[in-house]
Amino acid sequence: MNKLKKGEKMVPVRSLKQRMVDEKDELYRMYHEDKFSLTDIGDHYGCSRQYVQLIFKHLGIKRRSRKQALKNRLHRRKSKYKFSENDDRFIIENYRNMTDGMLSEKLGKPLKSIIYRRLIVLGKKKINRRNFSPEEDNFILGNYQKMTDIAIAKKLKRSLISITHHRNRILRKPKRFVKGYSNEEDHFILKNYNSMTDGQMAVALNRSKASIAIHRNEVLGLSKTKRQRKKGDKRNKK
Repeated sequence: MNKLKKGEKMVPVRSLKQRMVDEKDELYRMYHEDKFSLTDIGDHYGCSRQYVQLIFKHLGIKRRSRKQALKNRLHRRKSKYKFSENDDRFIIENYRNMTDGMLSEKLGKPLKSIIYRRLIVLGKKKINRRNFSPEEDNFILGNYQKMTDIAIAKKLKRSLISITHHRNRILRKPKRFVKGYSNEEDHFILKNYNSMTDGQMAVALNRSKASIAIHRNEVLGLSKTKRQRKKGDKRNKK
């Protein structure tokens, strides 16, 4: 450590927070005029997105609406950092002997863009989602009642989650339908809950065991449904 010479004063080192506070106007310009995201600003200052949020709150910088933020984010992804064929070729030829940071400096691209593009050109990450064709829609509509989502996913070479979401979308079923209990079923539960287990009643009524347990408490008055529960009511703690 270098010693201070006689008469010299130690220059205080600014903390990251103090630096960002001093550069409030710059932060405002980057966020509201240049349309940088909080993640981009965090990369610029070498901190996390959450830390930038805290600084914005401290400085009173208003955040963009979620809708506007997503709109700007999608626009940036499409047009901000484009890779040419020469860029892709350079990445393929040099990714083994150069780090992502070196590739970033050489091509003049952000580090995150280099990492994402390297995964794409090496075939380890898909670029776009594959839309469902009319033939696939017809196959799902014709087989969803007799085939499981897993079987349909294997047949169409899709992921399970994409099949589930798309099936609900084309059937216009955003939520799973919950079958209500009839008066006969309520009477059956009241008559047999002392002599039968929840599992036995579930088999008899073609219900799940958890559904029987919850509804049994409701018909016995041991718990309230969400519709019956008023604002301010507290659930009984066991």
